[in-house]
Amino acid sequence: MAVPKDIRQVSETVWELPPAHRPGMRVSARIVADEGLIASMDQGVFEQAAAVATLPGIVGHSWCMPDGHTGYGFPVGGMAAFDPETGIISPGGIGFDINCGVRLVRTSLSWAEVGPRIAELVDLLACLVPAGVGAHGTLALSREEFRQVAVQGAAWCIERGFGWPEDLELTERGGKVEGADPAAVSARAVERGLDQVGTLGSGNHYLEVQVSRAEDRIDSQAAATFGICIPDQVVVVLHCGSRGFGHQVATDFVRAFAGATGRHRIGVPDRSLACAP
Repeated sequence: MAVPKDIRQVSETVWELPPAHRPGMRVSARIVADEGLIASMDQGVFEQAAAVATLPGIVGHSWCMPDGHTGYGFPVGGMAAFDPETGIISPGGIGFDINCGVRLVRTSLSWAEVGPRIAELVDLLACLVPAGVGAHGTLALSREEFRQVAVQGAAWCIERGFGWPEDLELTERGGKVEGADPAAVSARAVERGLDQVGTLGSGNHYLEVQVSRAEDRIDSQAAATFGICIPDQVVVVLHCGSRGFGHQVATDFVRAFAGATGRHRIGVPDRSLACAP
């Protein structure tokens, strides 16, 4: 990949594009990466991080984390802070895979127990977990039931036997957002998400069986707090999001904000950066 010529390294893991990189930048754009990672990033990461730096009221820097890759308006892994008086809000800053996240599920098994059957385990996971572009889930939900899923979150799953009560204690905000209003999302968004509940998706989403080796743990005390304390402990890590549902919600609100961007005469370099004061 072509790294911009004007990028400079400001620390071992931080790189900076100056405001002169493109017209309209109000602050610099900073990317967190080592030399190997910065060299492998796609061009869109640099240009989108710089585009975010043009938004009104941005403070500090436009940032992009090590998982950065081309997104919609903001790069995936992008973040920025805005002054509450002079800044803006932008759906693109939330992203199109709303509520995407990573979950670690620990086991009490060691690699010595799992290793001999890893091929069988991976094949079983691939069979049980729908994944990839266009993947459909195994649940047949009505539109009203889907809206309940959106509001109740993890609690809905647990009530139907798809989890354990203690899962809620180990999930941010108990697996839901207070005040969620299903009436705020379009019928089209519900339609797109209806048959995707319980699917993994594609892109950078994954489901992995991992091994936590004692010699590789940077902070053994923190690991023990999370129950990772046995030699060669096996854990399952997954990254997924809201798929078509979240994408449509973002699309709807970017479209709604486009009008506000025009009314307030805010110039944006990408329509996915539509915003309002």
